[in-house]
Amino acid sequence: MGCRNLRTKPMKQNTLSYFLVACLAIGLCGCLAPVPVATQSAASRPKPLEVYGWNIAAASLKELAPGFEAEHPEIPVHVNVSGANLQTRFMLSLAAGVGAPDISQLQRREVPRYSRTGRLADLTDWVAPYRNEFPESLWKDCMFEGRIYGIPWDIGPCAVFYKRSLFTRYGVDPDSIETWDDFIVAGQQIVERSGGRTKMLFHPSGSQEVLFEMLIRQAGGQVFDDDGRIAINSPETAKVLRILQRFVETGIGANTQYWSHAFYSSLNTETVATYPMAVWFGGFMRDFAPKTEGDWGVFPLPAFEPGGLRTSTLGGSALVIPEQCTRKEAAWKYIEAMLCTKEAQLIQFRDFDLFPALTTTYSDPFFDEPVPLFGGQHARRLFTQDIDKILPFNYTKDWMEAIAYIQQSLSRWASSGMEDPEAFLADLEVRMSQRLVREISPNSLSRRSARLDARAGEDG
Repeated sequence: MGCRNLRTKPMKQNTLSYFLVACLAIGLCGCLAPVPVATQSAASRPKPLEVYGWNIAAASLKELAPGFEAEHPEIPVHVNVSGANLQTRFMLSLAAGVGAPDISQLQRREVPRYSRTGRLADLTDWVAPYRNEFPESLWKDCMFEGRIYGIPWDIGPCAVFYKRSLFTRYGVDPDSIETWDDFIVAGQQIVERSGGRTKMLFHPSGSQEVLFEMLIRQAGGQVFDDDGRIAINSPETAKVLRILQRFVETGIGANTQYWSHAFYSSLNTETVATYPMAVWFGGFMRDFAPKTEGDWGVFPLPAFEPGGLRTSTLGGSALVIPEQCTRKEAAWKYIEAMLCTKEAQLIQFRDFDLFPALTTTYSDPFFDEPVPLFGGQHARRLFTQDIDKILPFNYTKDWMEAIAYIQQSLSRWASSGMEDPEAFLADLEVRMSQRLVREISPNSLSRRSARLDARAGEDG
């Protein structure tokens, strides 16, 4: 069966009945002290598990809490929608050894930084029965020295969201777009036939983090190698930069910042035709462009070359338990119910666009239902394709600083005319090595070139 009607509704207490029964008991038994009923109930009630979360992820946990509590009355749950700076406050509480919640949401790419503190609970044994039910690439984000410290929650498989009406008007068939070369040609056609009114995609020169991370993961590149050394200077990254370069040179990109007012407004206008983005972007369409329902479609991410990988991943969260938590078994039961059960994961996908990391959900008929937002297209099934082919990515504890620096460098690269990608990467790896105090990978293009030159010299 699909995921419909899976939600357990909260049980409502008949407060008046409880009050009358309590009064009768007090009246018949003189040995009972006249303690207020509310105080008695509060004293006997277990302390709730404190869960930190934000945005739609926290909202999904709040929706599921009554059902969990109905099955586990001994484990009440309080979801604290903490908002801004949650991860910073969580890190401070870990450092202090006090004040952390029982469970916290983290961006999955941030888990390596937190697990290296030694202040997160080791979940390896608990998660063992579910190890094969999640993509292997996700576990790497949640591991440190072979142990697991976070449980993958949602993932962000990527595709291209497009406006059907614009593709029809300008004569573009989405099924004809198989590679990024095809995508660029289609974009040029849309720009030309619209008289420049419609661009193919957003490509802001000042903030390229979204496209860069999505494309480098699709290409199989890395910023750090398996030993944490700088590995950004590679053929895969150069391939990504050449695509970004062509978005600018061909004029198909709208130079507007992601998540700006203009960005959200574009969902309702004809200024941009496509949005290469993760599955959770569907929630933005529902929130910011509800009247456009039915005009959207989805097609797989274009490949770098014919027959290449047509997906990637962007974003995603995990749940962790601090070592200072005094009720780890109860906390694990909660995480197990939220992240390791098909029913809960499907509800979160249906109601909040949180794409399940739990692969056993993908066989559910829910994935084959038509989606009204996408004109009846069976879009959910599309996002499951080739997830297992996405390679693990080495985020490391320095990822957040690294991606911020990469973004600044890409912005300078764009404003300076986009010099040769190989020269840019050779310079970038040196500056990153100095900034992060990390060695350059021996597999770097520059190191490989140096070895070849040395061998040529020896042969000469």
